[in-house]
Amino acid sequence: MTTEDRGIRVRRATPEDGRCLIELDRELARFEKLAPPDDREAADLLRWIFETKELEALVAEAQDRILGMALFYEGYATFRARKFLYLEDLVVEESARGSGAGRALLAALAREAISRNALRLEWAVLDWNTGAIRLYERLGARRQEWLRYSMEEEEMGRLAQS
Repeated sequence: MTTEDRGIRVRRATPEDGRCLIELDRELARFEKLAPPDDREAADLLRWIFETKELEALVAEAQDRILGMALFYEGYATFRARKFLYLEDLVVEESARGSGAGRALLAALAREAISRNALRLEWAVLDWNTGAIRLYERLGARRQEWLRYSMEEEEMGRLAQS
């Protein structure tokens, strides 16, 4: 059974979807054990998507209800002189997990990457998020050898002052 058979449709987010996007972003933050975005951060996120277009958003919906979203942007694969798509956030509301919405979003994102002649589609996942890891591996994604590092504001400040 395909996601279309289940009534799941993926489309580009519109400004009218903003409230749902923020609700999903806050749900993701809680799931990842992080502080959810405050109102200013939420407004900035929507501005990036709908005004400056620094970030793009797809939504999965069924029966006129948004079930999930994918937030992504273009990056550069410098050695190959091609772009790639980076999936920043993929979230499906808890009650819709297992519905096919995540798969539908990833399939739509793969089509988007192909249409842009992107070299690859990449993302990161928390090592304890076994449900997401199972989905990604079922779809043919491979874990890379690269280790991701990050530096938060406090550490950046210390480094900048050194």
